[in-house]
Amino acid sequence: MQENKKKIFLVSGVTSGMGLAFCNLLQLEGHDVIPIVRDKTKLVNSEKYQNILECDYSDSAQIDHIFKNFDFEIDAFVNFAAVLPGKSIFEQAYEGLQDLFNINVITPILIIKNLKNRIKKGGSIILIGSISGQKGSFDDPYAASKGAIHSLVKSLALKFAPDIRVVGIAPGITDNTGMTNNLIPGLYEQNIEKVPLKCAGKPEDIAKIALMLTSESAQFITGSIIDINGGQYLR
Repeated sequence: MQENKKKIFLVSGVTSGMGLAFCNLLQLEGHDVIPIVRDKTKLVNSEKYQNILECDYSDSAQIDHIFKNFDFEIDAFVNFAAVLPGKSIFEQAYEGLQDLFNINVITPILIIKNLKNRIKKGGSIILIGSISGQKGSFDDPYAASKGAIHSLVKSLALKFAPDIRVVGIAPGITDNTGMTNNLIPGLYEQNIEKVPLKCAGKPEDIAKIALMLTSESAQFITGSIIDINGGQYLR
């Protein structure tokens, strides 16, 4: 998987779960990472990063201003940042819906808009969707937001071709993420029973696939949503 070329990655959602695992993998392979964080004091091993971008995904109105002076040329933007409220439409208030779509959909769109001339030719954009965006789920608004990401991948792949590839990843249940943390007792085990492989994924599993998708090994992949769900949803 390792390539000789040192790359620059802009990565969101880096303080935990998949995003943290991805950054650790990038640094292990010698790449430069520009993390996007809401509060840089919460960044793990912040001394490893030469540049840190502070950005509150819930405040979409500020994105254009924040990225106005972003003057790096990057090889890839990988968006892990998202929220998973775990609430159905009957439990979610307007304000919660607004935050959910700001964080999961609108802010990533605005960031990509601002990166239009900052991603190198041959670069890539990787967006994290969800199995919920494929098959639906109890938390309807979250599923809708991830379904929007899947559609966005397809549209952007056509707009950015042939110079930049756009690919989505749709994880299933994954340990040490919002999908598994703080579940009520017994629910984790019930969810695992629905997975043919009888286990959850690991953040490192998603990280390795994301890195591969930014590499030359994936140079003919664009507009696709890659399912990583242990066989729980097949299409």
